Amino acid sequence: MTKTTIFPRRALSLTLGLGALASLATLAGCGGGSDDAERSVASLRFIGQQVLPRRGEFQGTVVGGLSGIDYDAANARYVLISDDRTTTDSPNAPRFYTATLAFDANAFTSVQFTSTTPLKQPDGSVFPKVPDARVADPESIRIDPVNGNLAWASEGDRTLTGTPTRVIDPFVREMSGSGAYVRDYAVPAMFHMSAADTGPRGNLVFEGLAFTPDRKQLVVATEGALFADGPTPTVDAGSVSRFTVYHRDTGAAAAQYAYPIDKIQATPVPATAFSVNGPTEILAVTNTKFLVLERSFSVGVEGNQVRLYEVDTAGATDVLNTPALVGASYKPLSKRLVLNFNTLATQLGGIANLEGLTFGPKLANGHDSLVVVADDNFPTADSTTDRNQILVFEVLP
Repeated sequence: MTKTTIFPRRALSLTLGLGALASLATLAGCGGGSDDAERSVASLRFIGQQVLPRRGEFQGTVVGGLSGIDYDAANARYVLISDDRTTTDSPNAPRFYTATLAFDANAFTSVQFTSTTPLKQPDGSVFPKVPDARVADPESIRIDPVNGNLAWASEGDRTLTGTPTRVIDPFVREMSGSGAYVRDYAVPAMFHMSAADTGPRGNLVFEGLAFTPDRKQLVVATEGALFADGPTPTVDAGSVSRFTVYHRDTGAAAAQYAYPIDKIQATPVPATAFSVNGPTEILAVTNTKFLVLERSFSVGVEGNQVRLYEVDTAGATDVLNTPALVGASYKPLSKRLVLNFNTLATQLGGIANLEGLTFGPKLANGHDSLVVVADDNFPTADSTTDRNQILVFEVLP
């Protein structure tokens, strides 16, 4: 199923502008149209994969860290965000790319990058790299369905062992197609980072974004539990994170729901080594139903253990005004398994760090396509755990 990835010798140098993106105002921010409210996902059929060259170059940048993807239906291309944040990742500033993917119901044949654009700070400058205290950690990107701008999320930072220490708040931000700052969404105080054991844990904050088909809400997924919400997952027990619903127009938080995280899927080697599990992306199916990528990783275990769930906010308890979930009475999001990616591990040569998710164009039979992308973590050597892996599926409704 794996084909040779194509990097064009002379890719057209494009920067997404407001004019080019304005026609996206009828979209749901996730590669859909007016029928999104009727969309359903019963199961998936694998079509094919591409694995990009390790540390491949495009327009002077190192292609990697692809943590989010969204489909630009008006221009038949994709936007992808890179979480490049250290000089060991690359010398380039954090950025987003545009690209085209060639596939149909039978095969996925190529990937071509077409432009790259650096992300801008409010003062117009590009973001610095670690150890600067203003560093960003881009994790998700969506096309705003109303004005065609781009919404993106930064996970912030909580690094207390380095010199200097870094305590940086996460944010959800809107930018223009040129990468210029437009506005911030109003992040609740519970997500403010602290050097004390309060608020979010480091590297477990905003990981996923989804605009709802009605174009009224932006839902933001947090990867792990706040300190007040209990411990992180273990091989014996799961955990909980929060999905926050924002008014798209005002940028204010409107509601929040608890997402039940599975236990760690594989015992690390040795058993005391690092492991993690949590949602890495969400995608709106309807106004209340969302697909969720849940990624488990354990040191010493080949590849990642990734599952795709469908969750529903209907009937779940609004916990926006619940400061601590430990000891609280609430009903979490309902959760249904759509696909265990590890059933494809042998066929794919391993499951990488899957972090991006979008509906693509309709296939010839009228079914949706679904595109999944991995963050390769800028490895110096390719592995089943760290690679720029892109997967395409047919959605069976």
